Amino acid sequence: MIPLSIVDAMSRQVGRVNRSDSDAEKVLASLRDLGVADHEQLKEFFLAYKLSGVLSKRETELVDLCSPTPQILEATEFGRDTFNVTDDFICMTSGEGDGFVLYSKISRKLFDVGVNELDAVEAGKRDADWESFYDLIEWYLA
Repeated sequence: MIPLSIVDAMSRQVGRVNRSDSDAEKVLASLRDLGVADHEQLKEFFLAYKLSGVLSKRETELVDLCSPTPQILEATEFGRDTFNVTDDFICMTSGEGDGFVLYSKISRKLFDVGVNELDAVEAGKRDADWESFYDLIEWYLA
């Protein structure tokens, strides 16, 4: 269940953040393409909301799952092709600033890392910045 704090914060957003029901198949297909169709927090959040409409005070800009394009998949492919990010991670940011917010498909924790820290994260030698996807979203909306 999406935490009430996130629901409240999203309801105060001025952009178009609510995802339409017609996007449900696109969301589910994108989650399958990324190999995280069974990750409940991602599924719940992205079936309800789009990150592309969120205005955040953070310097970090999270990308959306499938609106207007499959940005998370594109960012992940960029991370893999350019910086050898392994298949165990999904890129939640574009990587344009020489770093990523990475979602671990194994631990479901998130890491805010520079490209010089990728090896440490992948080797399990770097602590997570957020323990869950919802922790990241609460930080992003604060």
